Amino acid sequence: SSYDEVWVMNELMENLENGVPPIQLCLHMRDFQAGKSIASNIIDEGIMGSRKIIVVVSQHFIDSAWCRFEFELAQSRFMMERSASIIIIILEDVEERKTKKVFGLHKHLKKNTYLKWSRDPLSKMRFWIRLRKAILDH
Repeated sequence: SSYDEVWVMNELMENLENGVPPIQLCLHMRDFQAGKSIASNIIDEGIMGSRKIIVVVSQHFIDSAWCRFEFELAQSRFMMERSASIIIIILEDVEERKTKKVFGLHKHLKKNTYLKWSRDPLSKMRFWIRLRKAILDH
């Protein structure tokens, strides 16, 4: 969600793109083509142009129609190509009943391992190690 952009820029982008090895993210504000429809950019640049898809789940994500649309597209790609993978980051606690608002999210969380963001320094260190491993594993 654009409301989580500060976290994405200051934490996710900072740690992944400036880490070793650097991991390039596809970010709408930087990587989407001007003049192209948002939906086309999401599909071409975001979903199909990426090896891994990171989904940052927050209350803002749950409330955003665009985020739900992007997640549904990511799930479709995952279903079509089993090699595609979705990495879920739980940015903040969201009530279980609210995760059911997003088609397939509740089920995905029940069946797959996900990462949970924490402000605790030791947990944060483990988070970055686990996220890098999930992204770099083929």
